[in-house]
Amino acid sequence: MLYLQQQGYNAATCKTKWLTNGGLNGGNYEFIDVIRSDTNERYYIDLSFASEFSLARETKEYTRLTRHIPRVYVGKGDDLKALVKLVSDAGRRSLKAKGLFLPPWRKNRFMQMKWFGPHRRTVSYIPTVSSSLNNVVKCSAVGFNAVNSGVFVNAVMRTR
Repeated sequence: MLYLQQQGYNAATCKTKWLTNGGLNGGNYEFIDVIRSDTNERYYIDLSFASEFSLARETKEYTRLTRHIPRVYVGKGDDLKALVKLVSDAGRRSLKAKGLFLPPWRKNRFMQMKWFGPHRRTVSYIPTVSSSLNNVVKCSAVGFNAVNSGVFVNAVMRTR
């Protein structure tokens, strides 16, 4: 996310959290979003997208479908909603074909809440070029060289 911000994008960490209500189990989730400044359009970035749809005992059809799910999702909300619905419905059919119960966290409504539920958007602190050298850590100090002689920002600075 910091890389996107350094490139001039309005990127932030989004944390969704919802309570148990009306047959929907409570939960939370975290992903990155980018809002375009010219159109105010929101793009979703999920670094572990495909893993959200793994099932223990899946049918061959479900396995075939999930092979085409991107490991990392980058796209618009409408496309994400359609994809989540498609895969959630396929997961329900897969579990039903195996004679298994559909757990609440695999239902389409629960899966949609991960990205479209109430969220808090957090923009991380980006250190300026003139920041003090006390806040910079060189990797060679811990036994390996930094890639491209780069420096890494101390973890304390990233979380403020």
